[in-house]
Order: sequence, then C-alpha cells, then structure tokens
Amino acid sequence: MQPSDKELVSVDQLPEDPLRMPPPYWRGSGAIFHILNALSDLESLLEELIPLNTATTVRLDAHYDKYPDESSESEKALDEFADIRDSLWQLEQKIRMKSEIACLMSAIQAEENLNQFCVFNIHRNIAESIEKLSPQEKLLVASSVLGHHDVKGTAPFESMQKLVKWRNAFVHGHCADRPTTSLRHNHLISPPEYPGVKSGLNDTIQMVEALLRIEAFLCSISLNPYTASSSVEFREMERSVEKLSKYRIDGNESAYEVTFDAVRT
Repeated sequence: MQPSDKELVSVDQLPEDPLRMPPPYWRGSGAIFHILNALSDLESLLEELIPLNTATTVRLDAHYDKYPDESSESEKALDEFADIRDSLWQLEQKIRMKSEIACLMSAIQAEENLNQFCVFNIHRNIAESIEKLSPQEKLLVASSVLGHHDVKGTAPFESMQKLVKWRNAFVHGHCADRPTTSLRHNHLISPPEYPGVKSGLNDTIQMVEALLRIEAFLCSISLNPYTASSSVEFREMERSVEKLSKYRIDGNESAYEVTFDAVRT
C-alpha cells in the first residue's frame, strides 16, 4: 500500500522508481506566482505609460521652447524639467523593477522545473548524484539518461544558459547588462546607454520565453505523465508574454515613443 502524503516523514519512504510517483506531489518554491504577478503588473504599468509618456513629451517640447540653448541649464529650468519628468521617471522605475523580478524568477523557475523533472523521471540514485551540477549540466545529463543526447546547442540548452547568466550576474550584485569578468568594468565604466523601459521589456520577454521553451522541452521528453504537461500558470504566462510583445518602443531609453499594436505578432 502506498503511504499517504501525511504519513511521509522521511525520504526513505519514497519509491526509488520515479514513475511510481506521484503521490507524493511536488511542492513548488512559489517563483511562478512572482512571475505571474510581475507580468500582470507590467501589463497595467505599460497601459499607464502610453498616455503619460505622450503628455510628458508635449510638456517637454514646450519647456525646450521656453528655455532654448544655454538657458536650459539654469537652476530654474532644471527644476522645471525635473517636475515635468518626475511622474514618468517613477513609472519607468516601477517597470524596471517588475522586469527584473520577472527575469530573476524565470531563472529560478526554470531550475525548479528541471529539478522536478529529474525527481519524477530519473532513478533516485542518478537524480541525487547530479543534484549539485549547474542547471546546464543537469539538463544535459537528465536528457541523455532518457535517450536525448544532442541537447547541447539546442534552443532549450541556450535558453537555460541565458537564464543562468542573467541570474548569476544579478544575485552576485553585478549589473546584469554589463560584462561580469571585472568588478571595475561592471560597476565603474559607464555603458553606452543605461537600461530603461525598452531594454527592461525586451529582457522580460526574452527571459520568460526562455523559461517557456525549457518547460515545453521537458514536457516533450517526460516519461512520467505528471511532468508531461504544463500547468495553467504557464498558459497564463504565454498569454501575458503575447500581450507584452505587442508593445512597440521606438527611440532610445531616455526619449522614446511607445505604442500598442493589437495585431502585432
């Protein structure tokens, strides 16, 4: 008789054959809900951005007409410029923060999905022996165990590399948009352009799509029915990314025009 979830108090009670599970069922880290929350907030914030950015541009045009040439550098002109730009700066910062949450949690969720896949598809002895490998190495080994030997260089492998690289830079206190080989270069050398809404949105879409790509691949090679299909949360993630992809930002990080194209694919 299979013990119930409540009776499981030790890993010794778990079957060594992963295909005999579940039960018990996987307890997730909750990263996926942080992703969904961040994506939902981004949808709302970007809706706010369009009219605010347009209104701010109109006010700035009038400001530049009022303070042409050198007079725009006066203390009064700079104070007025800051007052005009303040609301937009605050909104842009919120968008950047939500973008970073989505990117970071996508990397965490990708590794969790891989760990879950290993537990429910690979014999206990093998799964535990590869537990300390990097996510990329673990993906290669887990895939090979199930007969998929040519994963390196494929889209799922490169997606995992991209997610891990971003996560490692961010969690080790580096600027994720800069090379991390040198602390001085990463933190002291100014980039050609500082990250803003445009790069934040692009990073979010790329990182969440990378997670979705990994999830789809793991489902496709899963032997255990429990890990052979995606949850409703991943379908919601796909819907949100599709909507975010319809935003178009023309210009640079500091001066841009943002539009929403409902028919854009």
